[in-house]
Parts: sequence; structure tokens; C-alpha cells
Amino acid sequence: MPTRPPPDLHPSTWAALKGSGVLQSTEHGLIRVFYGQQRARRSQVPFMNHIHEGLAVMLRTQASPQAMRAFCLHPLVQGDQDLREHYARVAQALEPVPDGAFVLGLAMEYRSVANAYLSHATLPPEGIRLSPLVEVNAMLVGDKVQNRKDYELHHEQTHAHRARLTEYFQQWCHALQVEHGYPRLKAMLQGEAWGGSPGDP
Repeated sequence: MPTRPPPDLHPSTWAALKGSGVLQSTEHGLIRVFYGQQRARRSQVPFMNHIHEGLAVMLRTQASPQAMRAFCLHPLVQGDQDLREHYARVAQALEPVPDGAFVLGLAMEYRSVANAYLSHATLPPEGIRLSPLVEVNAMLVGDKVQNRKDYELHHEQTHAHRARLTEYFQQWCHALQVEHGYPRLKAMLQGEAWGGSPGDP
């Protein structure tokens, strides 16, 4: 079955993502099987949209191919139950991939950093801890920008904890130094063609 693009991405953005090779990767295949046709309960947006739109953000901010492949894995290992159920299978699937161990390591470091500050937590006095690995911070950019866009589009006016969630996404975008570029990245995820150079949000 061919991979379907998110309906709101501009064709040129999807073409660039296809050209990156990540959609043909083992990691993308694993998340496609895991998510299947699942959709978010409230918005009914396919879960795979989060992966593809997050990858589009990462591509435009010049994330490495390894970071993009690791981003595909993060839903499989981020939660404790998911890690318990899927880690062995994911590790086995990546054994034949030359840099598979490196990519899985990025997904595990992502789990550590992302889970240290979730929306229900209080911001630590020292602020948000980013990763010493640039690839993992690039993954966080893809995740937080995409999630923030979906939140603003589907939940900002109705969510019971909207004030807290608005603050949470702003905190992450400031920490990741993408707050100034967020409006442009959001516009890209809503169908605008990318007019600038890669890496220049």
C-alpha cells in the first residue's frame, strides 16, 4: 500500500520528503505497521500525520537522516508499556541496518529527554533539559512544532487545560530556539509552499 501524504502538506513538501529516502526506511516501515489506520480520538486525524508532518519540519530544519529515522521510532519506545512491548522487536528489525544501533540509541535518548518534561509536569527551576545530541534536539523540534500546530488547530479553543498547554508548547519552542520560526513552520504544515532555504525557518 503506498504511503499517503498528509492532506495539508504542499505537494512540493511531500516530494522533498519522499526524496529524502526516509519513507523507504526500515524505521518508517515499523511505525506504519504500528499505527496502521489509527486516528486521534478527538480530532480523528490519522496518527501517521504526526510522523509525516514532524518529518517535514525536520527536513526543513536540516535534521540528519538518522534523526528523521529515529523520529519514526519514538512512538514505539517513548512510553513504558510501549517500550516493554516493542523494544525487542524493534532492535531485532534494526540489526541488519548498518547504523540501526545508532538510530535506536537516538530514539532512546529522545525518550529520556521528552519524558523529563511533559505537559502535566512543573517546569524545573533549571528549565527544560535538552539533549547533548543535536539529532535528538532536532527530533524534539519536529515533535513539538507538529503537536503545537495540531493543538492550536483542533483544541486551543476548547481544551480544558488550554492555558497550560499553550504555555507548555511555547516553553519547548523557546528552549529549542524555534519560537521565532514557528509561524512559518506551522504555515508549511497547513499547505504553504516553502519559500526559503532549508534550515532557515
